[in-house]
Amino acid sequence: MACDLLFSDSDVSLFLGLNPSDFDLLAFSVTYENHLFEVARLLKKWGIEPLRERRSKAPLLLGGGIGLYYNPAPFLPVFDAIYLGEAEGRLQKVMEAFRDSPTLDSLGAFDNVVVSGEYSFKYDGQVVVEIQGPKRSIYRSAEFASTECHSCFLSGDAAFKDMFLIELNRGCIEKCRFCVATYMGLPYREKSVEVLEREIATAAKYGDRVGLIGAGVSDYSKMEELYKLLKKYGVKASFSSIKASSSSPYLYEIIRESGQKTVTLAPEAASEELRFAINKKVPNERFFEQASRLLEMGAENVKLYFLVGLPTETEEDVKAIVEMAKEFRELALPYWRERGVKGEIHLSVNPVIAKPFTPFQWYGLNPKSVVERKLKLLAKLSRKVPGVRLTHEKVKDAVLQAIVSRADARVGEAAVRSVVEGVNFRRALKEAGLPFEELYTRERERDELFPWELVESGIRRDYLWREYRLTYERRSSPACFPGCRACGLCSDELQMVAPAEAVGR
Repeated sequence: MACDLLFSDSDVSLFLGLNPSDFDLLAFSVTYENHLFEVARLLKKWGIEPLRERRSKAPLLLGGGIGLYYNPAPFLPVFDAIYLGEAEGRLQKVMEAFRDSPTLDSLGAFDNVVVSGEYSFKYDGQVVVEIQGPKRSIYRSAEFASTECHSCFLSGDAAFKDMFLIELNRGCIEKCRFCVATYMGLPYREKSVEVLEREIATAAKYGDRVGLIGAGVSDYSKMEELYKLLKKYGVKASFSSIKASSSSPYLYEIIRESGQKTVTLAPEAASEELRFAINKKVPNERFFEQASRLLEMGAENVKLYFLVGLPTETEEDVKAIVEMAKEFRELALPYWRERGVKGEIHLSVNPVIAKPFTPFQWYGLNPKSVVERKLKLLAKLSRKVPGVRLTHEKVKDAVLQAIVSRADARVGEAAVRSVVEGVNFRRALKEAGLPFEELYTRERERDELFPWELVESGIRRDYLWREYRLTYERRSSPACFPGCRACGLCSDELQMVAPAEAVGR
């Protein structure tokens, strides 16, 4: 088997210099819903028919990645097969089977591979009323802890320039109700110290810094061992984000010795009541305490993640974001003055997106005009506060993401048509009988059949519904703990590893 890489700015493969159509299989890793349009654009550019039913001589197309496997439905019109779930312990077997018999049947022999041609849908207006085709399961690896999972290529053109990335853990025990990375990553698992040492030793050959990534990266229970390994190999580390609930002294030492100048916290909502409603059970004071500690360790800039458009959100909740930013600024001012630096409180505020297999899969999102009004209010208020900067993604892009997130196959066909024929996406949806605005603003019915329910996620539907209703009561629920069976994911074969400081939260 020969594997190669294709990049969007090239028409030939990196190592072998082959045309994309020369391969037996083209595999795409889909991270975000908007990649649906990008895949169609690339196929068109490479001279490959984007719509599966119209292809005859092109390579087979395989899709995978987290942005696809919680809802493969809108991607069915493009991909011949879709791999659901994680790679460790399974993807190699799938590829070996395809090597021995390069057919769709060899891919479809695995219970986590969707063969797109086996599925059809019946609709009543916007609603799916029947799905024909076998249910497929999301593969969750029991081998993550013992498998190396890090950067294979370093490039100045990458999003994290020349940064050697190591995935430290997977999943997050807090179960924030909007977060698909949590639900798709559960049960919470951690990299073993032995594997981590091999990865850090490899990283040290190419540079003196690693990026540690994960949905709850600062929850890692072996922070002391991590600290000692970094010292042993002379490597510094940067954390993608830091939980306010984390308090290991070794976490702070790693940050201090790394010289990390910007640290990231994620309050998500500025009012405590709304934050607890989305199941992020951290009081304001804990965020301020964490920021103070991180500033003491040498940090100069604090980046804060917030969401707008959450269920039950009021204008006062939105205004509270700027009020909270002011408090962070007051905390940081003495450190800025003492060090003679011009630090920054960076507010990254984005619209919440309803995701499948989370409690928010039923939620009717705010219309584009409402989101824009909230962001405009934040921009007006934040401009009055020195040292505070506001950024957000384009609301138009967020709307497209929201539509594809809970879409069926008809939306996928409209997306391809918009790329191939140059038709406006809204118009393509209208001609397919789908109202653009309602596709993301309509609240789903409790027992409605969802297009993504060709997938068996392992998460109990009644559990997700109960969590959704608790949002409107502004009530939180417990974090994961060993022995819990609330959501249905933990089993005798696959159980959570308890972060040292997380038990009982």
